[in-house]
Amino acid sequence: MGIGPHLCFLHGFCEDSTLWKSSLQHLQKTYTCLTIDLPGFGKSTSASFTSITDISRQIHEIILHEKIGEHLLLGHSLGGYVAVDYAAHYPEYLSGLGLIHSTAAEDAAEKKANRKKTIHFIQRHGTVEFFQLFIKTLVAEHHSDCLTPALIHTIQNTPTTSIIQGLQAMLHRKDHRDTLASLSIPILFLMGEYDIHYDMHDIFEQASRCDIAQIQMIDHVGHLSMVENEKAYLSVLQQFLDFTHTLH
Repeated sequence: MGIGPHLCFLHGFCEDSTLWKSSLQHLQKTYTCLTIDLPGFGKSTSASFTSITDISRQIHEIILHEKIGEHLLLGHSLGGYVAVDYAAHYPEYLSGLGLIHSTAAEDAAEKKANRKKTIHFIQRHGTVEFFQLFIKTLVAEHHSDCLTPALIHTIQNTPTTSIIQGLQAMLHRKDHRDTLASLSIPILFLMGEYDIHYDMHDIFEQASRCDIAQIQMIDHVGHLSMVENEKAYLSVLQQFLDFTHTLH
């Protein structure tokens, strides 16, 4: 969709490619945009996966099928885990990398333990209570009205199998902080002031490993800046794209 250099967008856990709708409307006049439903989510629920690397391999198959060469890859949360894993395996295909409310690090021990508990809870009790807790963590408390019925419907209709596979893949993913240091492309770290999923000091440390990094904190948002403050999110994204374009 669109014309110009290629951008590829990867959504997060229990989301789908509609997360990027506003991004496409803003960017398709100057970029060719590709949004992908990760295996197990959205319109790709029939596609299975075993690991983050398995997902990045499937993403690369799509990139090759669409005859896309060099592109800029942006991933939100789980999509960011996939994006940095993709960068580790296929760096020659990337002109830039965006970690949107995401990290290159593996889970800390406490978070791994919590993921295991969540998997066991869902296996025993189903997903209703899981969704109630999960949805509350996505946005800052004062932005709860940003969670539209359509977004909530998408989240709540994620298959249980995909949720468990996703949690297991995130739990066992590789630490890619060294990958950041090996890349010569620009890397964006976009954070939310009230995002409880990642520690900002850890993100700063990751950025210090990069040859070229842009770090941007969006005030008063949680884990979904693209819906909590669309204007600020698009401004940060456009600045990064403009900077990346000047290098090419």
